Amino acid sequence: MPETFDKALRELMIERGIGVRALAREVPCDASHLSKICLDRKRTSERTAKRFDEILGGGGRLVELLRTTAKEAVPVGTVGSEVPHPLNEDDEMERRRLLQALATLGVTMAPAAEAIHQIRDGVDHAIGLGEDRHLDEWEETVAEYGHSYRLVPPAELLKNLSSDLVAIQRTTSRRPALRHLPDWYRVTGGLALPMAKTLSNMDQPQLARNWWTTAQHAADSSRDPDLSLWVSGERLIHGLYERRPAVVLMRQASRIIDRAPAAPRRGLIHVRAAHAQMLAQEGASSQATAELRACGEIFQRLPASVTRETRSIYGWSEHRLRYTQAWCHAYSGEQGELDAAVARGREMLPADDGRVHAQLELMRAAGHVRAGDTSEGVRQAHAVYEAQPAEQRTLMVSSLARQVAEAVPARSRAEPVVLGYRELLAAGNGAASIT
Repeated sequence: MPETFDKALRELMIERGIGVRALAREVPCDASHLSKICLDRKRTSERTAKRFDEILGGGGRLVELLRTTAKEAVPVGTVGSEVPHPLNEDDEMERRRLLQALATLGVTMAPAAEAIHQIRDGVDHAIGLGEDRHLDEWEETVAEYGHSYRLVPPAELLKNLSSDLVAIQRTTSRRPALRHLPDWYRVTGGLALPMAKTLSNMDQPQLARNWWTTAQHAADSSRDPDLSLWVSGERLIHGLYERRPAVVLMRQASRIIDRAPAAPRRGLIHVRAAHAQMLAQEGASSQATAELRACGEIFQRLPASVTRETRSIYGWSEHRLRYTQAWCHAYSGEQGELDAAVARGREMLPADDGRVHAQLELMRAAGHVRAGDTSEGVRQAHAVYEAQPAEQRTLMVSSLARQVAEAVPARSRAEPVVLGYRELLAAGNGAASIT
């Protein structure tokens, strides 16, 4: 089958680790318009194709394809022109079950809202707007969760994610053909990932594990190797904080790294950073240092659109590199390097990213305790953890806080400062739970 412009464009974007919004900013052009070009719903100009080649390093490949590939009209009967079909009995039961599940979480879908959805469906059909045309809106929703994940308390985020995932299920149940399109798998994976992370943050590892499986399957089915690696990296990192067996996590990380494409990707550096943290925790400092060096080399080769993204969980900016360094130095006892990594990481972080600021300071405190500065390290951890709002004391924050207490040597555990800190931890993290 001859290569097409849209396929080549998507392949280059995946290889370079650059998404629709990031590429649109570089061109510059409208992200919605670019999404339609990627889906072969719109034809672009030769000037824009040349710009794509320049940004993505296509070497003229896209311009040549644009010249030689004729734009094909979307035939009647494809996803874009599909006629909405009524829900069958099984679909209706599934719809009611999902609405009931939302109600249990405190998310209600009023009859009026359902009616408005039905009216919109009819209007969209009348003007020839299929669900595939809403794909760019869902991609924007995924991007928004990337930004709100660290700022919104997990309990609130859980409700919003649940509602949107039900909406995705509703869309694909009415348009079965959508279920097998890579772009919809990518959107589903992009929503399942923060759901898994949120459940993990709420200290629900069993529920999270099921969502990790869903996110990984969707990412793998999207044919986007970077997203697949990214989900794997996130899963490994959360496994580290959930205290899953280190030997299991390291075996998984090694297998993923061995099978990963050699090209520098944000997903690959994510997996290798998790591996470095595991090695440091297990006392393999020389191997952890080697992985840190590899992460630094990959970081230098990542596109600026990835390394400049400081606010989204889908970016890999310098603060992630410093965070990984701080973790490793906190275990190796290198206080100078630890303090420098924490200071640089905090400098690169947005001021309102309170959770990660707290995590960096707790790592610093744990490192100081391990190096023998027990009283000062515990005092620092006490101040940081106490100042963290209860609803934002996520699994990662609380896990790092416990590491400080666990690092206290036996001879110092009866000191008043240590006892006071243990009482603070024993009071609970205060984060909302699922009952």
